[in-house]
Parts: sequence; structure tokens; C-alpha cells
Amino acid sequence: MTSSARPTAYDDVHDATLAFLGAREPVALWQALLGHAIAALDGYGGSFWTPHAGGLRRIMVGGVDELAREVEQLEGDDLPRLSEQSTDSYIVAREIRGPDKRLIGVLRVCRPREDGAPDEAALDTLKAMLTVAANVAGQLLREQDLQAKARDFTLVAELSREVTATLDLDRVLRVVVNLAARAVTFDRGALALYEDGTCDIRAVSGADKVDPEDPKLRDLAERAAWAAGRGEGLYVSDRDDPGSDAERVFLQFFSADLEADDTRSGLYLPLRDEEGIVGVLVLEAQRAEFATDHQRDVAEILANQATVAIRNARLYSQVPLVDMLGAIGERRKAFKAIPKRTKRLAAAAAVLGLLMLTLVQWPLRVDGHDAVLLPAERTIVRAMLDGQIEQVLVRSGQQVAQGEPLFRLRSLDRAGARDAVLADVEAAEREAALAASLGDAVNERLARLRAQSARQRAEQLTAEVRATVIRAPTAGVVLTERLDELLETRALAGAPLLTLGRVDSLEVTFTVPQREVTRLAAEQRIRLRTEAVPQRTFEGRVISIAPLPTLLADTVTAASATFPVRALVANDDALLRPGMTPYVRVLTDRASLAERLLRRPWRAARLLFWKLTA
Repeated sequence: MTSSARPTAYDDVHDATLAFLGAREPVALWQALLGHAIAALDGYGGSFWTPHAGGLRRIMVGGVDELAREVEQLEGDDLPRLSEQSTDSYIVAREIRGPDKRLIGVLRVCRPREDGAPDEAALDTLKAMLTVAANVAGQLLREQDLQAKARDFTLVAELSREVTATLDLDRVLRVVVNLAARAVTFDRGALALYEDGTCDIRAVSGADKVDPEDPKLRDLAERAAWAAGRGEGLYVSDRDDPGSDAERVFLQFFSADLEADDTRSGLYLPLRDEEGIVGVLVLEAQRAEFATDHQRDVAEILANQATVAIRNARLYSQVPLVDMLGAIGERRKAFKAIPKRTKRLAAAAAVLGLLMLTLVQWPLRVDGHDAVLLPAERTIVRAMLDGQIEQVLVRSGQQVAQGEPLFRLRSLDRAGARDAVLADVEAAEREAALAASLGDAVNERLARLRAQSARQRAEQLTAEVRATVIRAPTAGVVLTERLDELLETRALAGAPLLTLGRVDSLEVTFTVPQREVTRLAAEQRIRLRTEAVPQRTFEGRVISIAPLPTLLADTVTAASATFPVRALVANDDALLRPGMTPYVRVLTDRASLAERLLRRPWRAARLLFWKLTA
């Protein structure tokens, strides 16, 4: 029986999984789960329940379910009724929890009482279905959260667009309070302006006009003024069960008013900036906990944007515009008197000139100062031991290979000492052989130790003799001048004798003023020319920009602070030589003609404005 049941259970789970994965909404998922669960348990009906307001609410019924037909919602002590057995039915109830252990829903399946409890195979099949359904439900709920966030972002963008499209204060207030209804579901919303300790309700959600004599709006204005005086946002989650000290203080003053207005919860957000409070956004509902944490966050974003829009609209209303509007009118009349053909030609020329100024771009060149060419790699050759320089085997500017001899030190003393030690080695070995032939183990051992010690000393002297020939550690060009002057001089161990460098690629170092250093970046191209080869332009790339400046004066000013820059330049033809002082330009980002003409005046104007206003 087990072997024949396994393929059926597997097929049931497989079919259910395909159905679950095809669901695009949680309701479709629960419908598929309910149908497959009833079939897997051989039931005649069932229902599915989801959390709601502290209890469970039925969202769908499949087949016949007496409890689901009797009630739509279960709360508190009624929750155990979902799993109660009846005289006619055997009930199977299972919870579905998400990856975060949060309850997603409860599945209830009814079987005929005469069929008894389902077997283990059926229960295992149901368990597998519930596991798959929980995973799919978690994914669908996450997708819904992302869609909700996308809607919130769209709402914020729409508010920004609407409030910046006008400076009419009343229209701004109506836009804010009406768009708030799309972020939070409430029964009454209003926006009040705050001044001198009082609030004036200027916009109500869903209404084009506001009646200032309405007693409910007066009560609402008093609650808004209290929130503005507090200076912080307040969320009253439940009038009958306050959750914080601030809510309890608020309810001490306004509990009777909220009850009279049939209001159980409310959100009061002062519109505040650095200059003070300009108004209060009030959202109230007849149910408790009407706004989630996410919805309150979105409402705060809307309140912040409303603050800026209201402040701008108020400032605009205070600016005297009569004279300016009159001058604009006169200019407008003069413009209308110009012939249309002249207007078209002037407009076309202006557009063409603007396009040329802004769209035609090429790299902006930054000049380098105090440029000098240096070998890309330099190696200092040092003496390994003290000695008299007997021969200089190279000259300045000569190309040498790795291991090529450069100097020879006088080595007669070391060679003679080495030959004497080698003679001691032979003598000691003969003495050891003689002692061995006489059977004198002690003398033999002593003689061999002397031979070993002498041999080590001979190896050391041999190494010193070899070290008297100083060789090039790497390939390169001899950069040191007047090497002949070193002949017959004494070289000390570790003292530098000459410098080798690579000249197939050279390093150019230069400085740029601090006003241009932000335009530079590594890997940008450079171009340089020298007076020695003026007809040839060499190219390279920036390799580093110093983080600290080189000061050319005792005090740091805009003119004295310059930043060192290093770049590599190819020198395959060996036309460039270390020590040359080229003219360098760095090709930075592309810039239009307008940017080139205006960047210095614009920089100076911004600095002057900051100095005058800071």
C-alpha cells in the first residue's frame, strides 16, 4: 500500500506546487491551497482565514463549511472554534507562518466523520503543501511590499511636481492634504497654518472650500495647535488604550472631543523647518491603529515637502511685484511689435549659437608647471665590500645588461689569503690521513676539524674575490656622470657608486594649481613637447596625484598651493632624456565652449557670494 501511495502523494504535491507558483496574488494562492488541501484529505469543504484586527477573518470558502457560513470573523476566545470537532465532521486546522514566524493564515478542512482522521501519508502531503505555500506567500508578500514602496515613491514624486508647479498657497495646501489620502487611509484630514500660537484650517481632504465656522474644524484646529506647541509629531494609536505618556497627556485634554467626533486614532505632524513651525498636518480615523509604521514614515516625508512648499509660497506672496510686472508688460508689447520673420531668424540663430556653445565638446586641457623628466625606474649600485677601485668598466649613458661588470676592485690581498688558506686545508687533510693510518682517532678528528674550518674560510675569501667585480643588478642606462674620477679611489661597503635607470619609458613630474586639481584623475592622457624635439608631441597617462600640496610660499594661498602629479611617457625612440623640462598638458573631461568661457567667472562669483554671505 505504501509503494502505491507514494507516487500519488508526490503527484499531489507536484501539482499543488505548480499551482502555487502560478499565483500572482495571495488570494489566488490561498484559493489554490484550499482546493488542493481538500482534495488531499478527501474532504468535502473547508475555508481559509487571515489575521485581522487581533483576530481572524474568513476570506474564502471551498465546498461546505458550517463554521465559515455562520461567522465571518473570530476574535479572542472564539479562535479555538476553528479546530473544534463536530458530530458530523472531522476538522483539520493548520497554521501557515512565514519565514519570520509571522502568522500568515489558518487553513481549515472538513472531512466526513465516518471517514475518521486522515492517514499519515495524507497529513505529510498536506504538510508539504503548506511548506511550499508558506514560501510562495512570503515571496508574494515581499513583492507587495516592494510595489507599495514604489507607489509611495511615485506619490512623493507627484507631490514634489505638484507643489513646485505653483506658488498659490491655497492650492499647495489642497494638493498636500489630498495626496496624503493616497498614502494613508483616514476618515478626516486637514492642513492648518500655524501663527502666533493658533492654527487656521485652510484645507480639508475631499473639500474644495473650508467653512471656518464649522465647530468640528474648530476642535480640530485646537488639537493641531496643541501638536504645534509640542513641536514634535504625535500618533494616537487608540483613544481607549494610549500607548505612551504623550498620548495620555493629549487625551486628558481632547478625549471628549475625539469621542464626540467618533475618532479613535490620529496622526498630528507639525510642518517645521529651521525658521519654525509653519503648519500642522492632521489625519484622523474612526478605527484604532489606522496607520502603519511605513505609512507614518511616508506621511512625514509628505509633511517635510509640504513645509518647503508652504514656506516658498508665503515668501512669494510677500514680494512686491507690481512695478516689475509693469516693466515686463512694456517689454512684452515691444516684443510683439517685432516682425515674425525677424523673430524666427533671431530664434534660429539663438538656437544654433546655443547648440554650438553647449553641445560641441572636447577635452579641457590643464597646463602643468615645473615639469621635469625622470627615469621611470632607478637602481643604485653599491659596493659589497671595502676595496680600491682598480677598473671602471662602463661610461655615462652606456646601456648595460643585467650581470654585466661595472667596476673591478683590487683583490691581490684577498686572493693571496685565499691561496694560503687552501694550502692549510691540504696540510690538514694530509695530517688527518696520516693519523688515520696510525690509528690515532683523536688527532685525525682534530685535523679534519681544522681542515673543515679552513675550507669554510677559503669559501668566504673566494666569495669576497668574486665580489670585487661589481656587476649590474638589472638592465638599464648608466645615469651617473664622471665615472673616471672614481678610478683608484677607495670604495666603502654599502656606499653608492652609480645609478642605473630605464629610459624606454620616462616619468614626468609636474604641478597643477589647486583650482584645477579636482578635474584631474588617474589614467587621463597627457601631451608634452620639449625644446629639443619641438616638432614631436609625446603622449602618456597620469599615474598619481598627490593628496597634499607643495607650498611655494610661506603662507598657503590660492596661488601658492600646487599639487604634484606624476605621469608615464613612452620613449621608444630615445628622443627624450632624463632632466629635460617639457611643456605638459593634461586632457581632462570634455567641456563645451560655454563651460570654458564661464567656468572662471562662475567660480569667482560663487566664492565672492560665499564670502559675502557666510
